[in-house]
Amino acid sequence: MGRWLLLEPDPDATKRLFCFPFAGVGAAAFRDWPGRIGDIEICPVQLPGRENRMREPAYTDFDAFAEDAVRELDPYLDRPFAFFGHCMGALLAHAVADRLDRKPQRLFVSSSYVPYLGVSKPFHPDMSDDQLSGELRAISVRLGDPDPLPELLELSVMLLRNDIDLCFEYAPPARPVKCPITTIGWAGDTIVPATDMGEWTEYGAVTHHVLKGDFFDFLSAPTELRDVIARDFKE
Repeated sequence: MGRWLLLEPDPDATKRLFCFPFAGVGAAAFRDWPGRIGDIEICPVQLPGRENRMREPAYTDFDAFAEDAVRELDPYLDRPFAFFGHCMGALLAHAVADRLDRKPQRLFVSSSYVPYLGVSKPFHPDMSDDQLSGELRAISVRLGDPDPLPELLELSVMLLRNDIDLCFEYAPPARPVKCPITTIGWAGDTIVPATDMGEWTEYGAVTHHVLKGDFFDFLSAPTELRDVIARDFKE
C-alpha cells in the first residue's frame, strides 16, 4: 500500500475521488465518509507530517508537494478520477490537477479562496502558539471533543503553523485548469463565506453549489454533498 493513501485502492473500482484534507489535519478527516459514493471510490490522501506519517517532514512549498503527489498518485489514475479538497485541501488538489498530464473528470473545491490570494484564513502566521491553541480548542469543542490531550494539541499547533505558512506564501497567478470545477460553499460558513468563492471562475468552467451547514459539515459527507459529487463527477 502506498503511504500516500490510507487504503490500497480497489483494483475493480470504476471511478476514484482523491480527497485532500484541510490545514492541521490528515486523511482521517474523511473517516466518516462512505467508502464509495455510488460507483465512485473515496481515496483519502495522506500528507507527511501527520497521523501515520507523523515522523516525516511536512511540506514547506506547494511545488515540491505537487511534484511528489503527481508521481505517487499516477499509478491510481488509470480510470476516471477527480479531486476533492476542503479549504487548504482545495489548494492542494488544485496544485496537483494543474500539473497533471492526465485530465481529471472534475476538481471539487469546498470552502476555499482561490490560490492566487495567498491566504490562510482564519489563521495568520503572526498568531502566537497560545492563539492557535485556543482556536484549535474551539474547533475541538465544535467537533465534540471539549478536552483534547495537551500533547496532541501541541503537535497540532506545530503542524497547523507549518500549514499556515505554506498557504500564506502560496500565491500563483490564476490560469485555467484542464478540467471543469465544482465549487461547494456552505450557507452557514463564517470562515470562507460561500459568496467569496466566485473567483474560481478565473480557473475554468465552474458549477457553483451552496449547501446547508457550516465550514465543518463536510466532515460527515451529508447527503447533499454526496449528491453533488455523484452528479457533477458524471458531467
